[in-house]
Amino acid sequence: MSGGEKLVVVPARRASTRLPDKLLLAESGYPLLAHTLMQCQKSCAGRVVAAVDDQELAAAARSCGAEVVMTDSDLASGSDRVHAAVSELGFDGMVVNVQGDEPEIDPAAIDEVFAALAAGNQVATLATPLIDPGLLEDPAAVKVVIRQDGCALYFSRAPIPHFRTSDLAVPLLHIGVYGFQAATLEEFAASAPTPLELTEGLEQLRLLEMGHEIAVRQWPRAFPGIDTREDYDSFLARNKRQSPQT
Repeated sequence: MSGGEKLVVVPARRASTRLPDKLLLAESGYPLLAHTLMQCQKSCAGRVVAAVDDQELAAAARSCGAEVVMTDSDLASGSDRVHAAVSELGFDGMVVNVQGDEPEIDPAAIDEVFAALAAGNQVATLATPLIDPGLLEDPAAVKVVIRQDGCALYFSRAPIPHFRTSDLAVPLLHIGVYGFQAATLEEFAASAPTPLELTEGLEQLRLLEMGHEIAVRQWPRAFPGIDTREDYDSFLARNKRQSPQT
């Protein structure tokens, strides 16, 4: 593959604790995983691959025409699963990692990450203005502060920046869509977790501790992931409203 090729990998793991088998829920007419893959297929990526650890997930991916790579269920993270798929495919271009429980990911947002990689960045991601003040203190909502050149200074579950003397800086909510040049993904996967990564529970801090720059493109909004039954019911309601009547 040439370095200009574009690949989306959607890591999908069968085990889920808060909403069991959530990626296989199909009350909309399609498995949740298939919804995410179909959104990715609308992007500029030349290939969309599901990196799965289960045959039922593989069948769900194939139901919408996605490629499938089987990966070890014991892999530690989604990034490791993406790396395993990239290695299996022998791919050496630009890779975007989209989580399997993001059925409303905007294909244009994926294209924006690819654009950042095509501009020469080794790693890229997205952020959006944090407009809900309740999220600032929520550790599940990851915040990011960026340099004037648009690269990340730091990611944290804590409220950053701290407004001590002014409110000139705008808090940014990180959107967990990652893009890598394949060689950087390989380097990341071969490295051990770092102290800040383990402290905050955020993989992207490993890249910063390794000395990599992470380009952060701003996007107008975040995308609702599916973690609970309430999240899925809300998705069903939105999907029904947006779908044509049959």
